[in-house]
Amino acid sequence: AASLEASGDVLAGGSLSVRGATRFGSGIDVSESAHVGHNLTVDGAARAASLEASGDVLAGGSLSVRGAASLDDALRVRGAAVFGSGVEVSGGARVAQALTVGGAARAASLEASGDVSAGGEMRASGELAGGSLRVRGAAVFGSGVEVSGRARVAQALTVDGAARAASLEASGDVLAGGSLSVRGATRFGSGIDVSESAHVGHNLTVGGAARVGSLEASGDVLAGGA
Repeated sequence: AASLEASGDVLAGGSLSVRGATRFGSGIDVSESAHVGHNLTVDGAARAASLEASGDVLAGGSLSVRGAASLDDALRVRGAAVFGSGVEVSGGARVAQALTVGGAARAASLEASGDVSAGGEMRASGELAGGSLRVRGAAVFGSGVEVSGRARVAQALTVDGAARAASLEASGDVLAGGSLSVRGATRFGSGIDVSESAHVGHNLTVGGAARVGSLEASGDVLAGGA
């Protein structure tokens, strides 16, 4: 259709393709792929096998996509968001609850009140804010990162700005262009390079070399390299 608006639920046993804007007053459930040429607005929950939208995507409830999701603009979800495969958002992504991505995740900026989990690498050109952070691949943030809970990264963690977390664990190198502040224990499997100050509320363990502008730690400091 050229555009589509419905006040109630929308159920599609196959695919959904709309060239213009789409608005649903209640929920939407699409068994196959959903393609929207402009904005997609859903007042309730949204489920689809895959999702592609050229404009903003707004969901008043939860958002669940079993396959890949590609969004040319912003993503706003008032509930939880689950992507079975990867997700790429050209604009900012804001999720009121938890964000779970089975594959890689890319966004201009990312904010979630709940936990943030990615099965692949995670990239944000802007800031990241979340409850806890878990990334099975590498994590790259073009600006700062703030996590109220634990942050775990399976590979390297790169932050161009300041980084703050309750506890932090990374198997690869950790690079912070600003300051690093961790309230709990901190463990890095490889090296760490912090341009400004590093504050650790408990023990700091670094498998490789450590370089910081200044260092303050309430517990033990162990460095495997120079």
